[in-house]
Amino acid sequence: MVDLMVERYGQQSVEVIREVLTDMNRTDLDQRLSETSLRLRGPLRSAELEGCGSTMQESSNWTKLEPEVNGTDADEDSTYSLQSEAGRFECSVSALRWVCKETVSLKYQFVSWEGHMERMESMQYKPAGPLMNITVNAGKLDEVYLPHWICIDDNPTIIDAFAALHIDDCGDDVEKVSEVTSSHIKLSEPVFSPRAALVKASFSVKTKSYVLIYYKPNTPVLKLHVYVIPKDPALQKKVDETEISDQYEKIRKPHPDKYLKMKQGFILTADIDTAKIHPEKLTLRHESDPNFYEVFIQNPDRDFYLTLSQSSTNEQMWSHKIRKVEQTGGQSSIPESSDMDEHLSELLQQTTITTVREKLLKTLEHLKGEEFKKFKWHLQDSDIQEGLPCIPPCRLENTDVLELVDLMMQTYSQQTVEVTKRVYRKINRNDLVHILSESSS
Repeated sequence: MVDLMVERYGQQSVEVIREVLTDMNRTDLDQRLSETSLRLRGPLRSAELEGCGSTMQESSNWTKLEPEVNGTDADEDSTYSLQSEAGRFECSVSALRWVCKETVSLKYQFVSWEGHMERMESMQYKPAGPLMNITVNAGKLDEVYLPHWICIDDNPTIIDAFAALHIDDCGDDVEKVSEVTSSHIKLSEPVFSPRAALVKASFSVKTKSYVLIYYKPNTPVLKLHVYVIPKDPALQKKVDETEISDQYEKIRKPHPDKYLKMKQGFILTADIDTAKIHPEKLTLRHESDPNFYEVFIQNPDRDFYLTLSQSSTNEQMWSHKIRKVEQTGGQSSIPESSDMDEHLSELLQQTTITTVREKLLKTLEHLKGEEFKKFKWHLQDSDIQEGLPCIPPCRLENTDVLELVDLMMQTYSQQTVEVTKRVYRKINRNDLVHILSESSS
């Protein structure tokens, strides 16, 4: 049973057991398990969790905080400010985590890796997470967890290859890390400056990645720019700003569920005959000025799929539909009368989907931290799914409210509202079932 649970739930196994023990009114065993987890929270390599790529229990709650953003001008780097009481917190933008025993105030800025890459290579390291300049204005942070985008699930030995970068007036310093999780590295006695997670350059790694899509409005030919980059929020922000300054608009789609291998070649295809895509192949790298696929489609008259595949194996890594409505920013021109019924049906369908997304978001925002966590956990129940596809636990782990809505719509489609109601009943939030039923009628 232990092996099965670790294989199925990975780092969430302890929390799943505690939920079951609570339902069974075995608070004595729940307490013992809680005390054991606390004792094991130091650096360790658990035999059970080693195969799941984690060296630390991540079952503790993290309260997500929205930062205050200052300096959003194009010529000024944005500053993200946060305040918290004592507890365990995570920034919703950067995924930066911290533990404090008193009220704290901190701020950070994303820093470009440009200008640092050559020095990292000379030290035989490469970036494993976003570079952030962190400043504590008041209070003390007892622990800090820097996010990383490296997959450790299928290569436990890579844990020893992690390090933390510390940049100060004396230069670059590479420090050992006390713990590594599937998404963070831990700094026990943090000194603040530009900081980031690193990994030894000799290791071949897989990464969590973003697919970013932009289109040029009001053109006779559909023009798309498609980027594939590591999950670096700073790099994503830079790409957004570059494309917007060139009058491109964004098409938001879910990111790859699979980890993509760095320095691996990828091919982008479209299932429409008139599509022209250049270049034919791109290699995934972390670059301050990333390359992109340029897609030209002459007068697309229907929805089509973009698909990303490995060039060496042809394995499909990501695929999503680009709807006709999205290709024009939702402002399709009026078609010929013979196509009017189909056109109106498509617009009504898109409007319904948008409305449902907004209704789901409105009710989900009523959930408190623990309720939101239980909501995601119950999505794995077989009686909730009722034959529908299962969302992998790794995709639910660090998902915020906005991402969860998109993920559920993608997975459950027209059944999303019913699935949501079933989960609300499971967590005793029948008030939200009532609200959702009223808004859906």
